[in-house]
Amino acid sequence: MKKRIFAVLTVMCLGLCLTACGSDKEDEKSDKKDSKKDTETVTNDITEEITPEAAKLEIASTETWGDYTVGVPTEWKFRKGDTFDDNDTRYCSVKKSDFKYFDFKMEEEQVANNQYNYNKNTYTNEQTDVSGKYGEIEWTGFQYSDGWGGYGFELIATVNDKPVRVSSCGFKFDSEEAKLVLGSLIIK
Repeated sequence: MKKRIFAVLTVMCLGLCLTACGSDKEDEKSDKKDSKKDTETVTNDITEEITPEAAKLEIASTETWGDYTVGVPTEWKFRKGDTFDDNDTRYCSVKKSDFKYFDFKMEEEQVANNQYNYNKNTYTNEQTDVSGKYGEIEWTGFQYSDGWGGYGFELIATVNDKPVRVSSCGFKFDSEEAKLVLGSLIIK
């Protein structure tokens, strides 16, 4: 009896798997066209309404870690290092929450470019190229949507012959938060 039940369940699971794995050639072509449409070039034309919360933003403290000096808004946190080593002076974060933050990374040029390109090929939803100057740093990168109404962006720049990469989650490139935090960034 157990063998029969097991056999029936196995056949049902196999049938579901095969049904789920099937794809329509037209859907694949449509997906490829849509992903090409999602990547378009926009240079500082992204606009965002200023929310009451963003209008109240101000720098509460200025933190220095390694070659970074950055402003931290009121009620936000500054984190030294990264997940693997909180003493690594190449990394730091300015965080509003676990899902809204700016991660700063000073990596070897090849590593920074590889990671940037990997992220550009990964985060393709509503992706647009962005560029602009905040403070003394000229940034280039891309912005993307998380699909649930949120945004993020990835930036890269060379400052004092040091490649710097910024990963942001929860903010648009031209948001008041980005203007405030990136505008306060100084790299030695």
